[in-house]
Amino acid sequence: MTMEPMNSDCHSLVIEYLIHGCFKNTAKALLKETSKLENCCDLVDNSIKLNNIDLDNEQQWALLDARKSLTQSILQGNIPLAFDLISQHFPTLAAIDISSSALSSANDTLAVDLHLILFKLKCQRFIEIIRSSSPSSEIEAIRYAQTHLKATNNLLKEKVKEVTALIAYANPHESQFKYLLSQERREILANEVNLALLALCNLPKESSIEKIKKQYTLVEEELDKNNTVTEQNHREKIAM
Repeated sequence: MTMEPMNSDCHSLVIEYLIHGCFKNTAKALLKETSKLENCCDLVDNSIKLNNIDLDNEQQWALLDARKSLTQSILQGNIPLAFDLISQHFPTLAAIDISSSALSSANDTLAVDLHLILFKLKCQRFIEIIRSSSPSSEIEAIRYAQTHLKATNNLLKEKVKEVTALIAYANPHESQFKYLLSQERREILANEVNLALLALCNLPKESSIEKIKKQYTLVEEELDKNNTVTEQNHREKIAM
């Protein structure tokens, strides 16, 4: 029995999206089922091909797991674990140590971005120490800031000023800086770290499906505008 050939482009889009979102088990399950169907059906070469992704390379799947574990550790506020995972799986990021003069130049945008990500993680560690509300949290936070939050430019100085303001309040959860303690902040940072790791692995920051969705939304909005203008012109002609 001959079946219609499967659209490999569609499968590639879905697989890319799943890998981008760290859904390894789902991606592997889809690849397995696709392979079974290809073997059962009379299909022309329909293999799934992805730019910069070798689906047979177990190291890439391991990095996907590491990315997922890293973002989850940030979402849970476990920043020490996040740094351990970076050291273990992303040594290039762990080795980033740029001087203030290097940061001021735009010769290596990726390196500058990675340095900023590391500093944001350190700031989040300070926030998590304050969040713990332990008897020694204030002293621990001060010591951590003195050791790790050494700003080398104005942008980093502003970030240090923002997070260290928490220490001035007896109950930071009720202060004007309480947004720093929100889960939303963790989510934003986790997403920023994931995007930085994608760039580090030479992968796009947006999946093709996300790009197509944006393009579709834009086209839909433009069509709605055109339809509105057409209807207005039509009503004006009738009124005449």
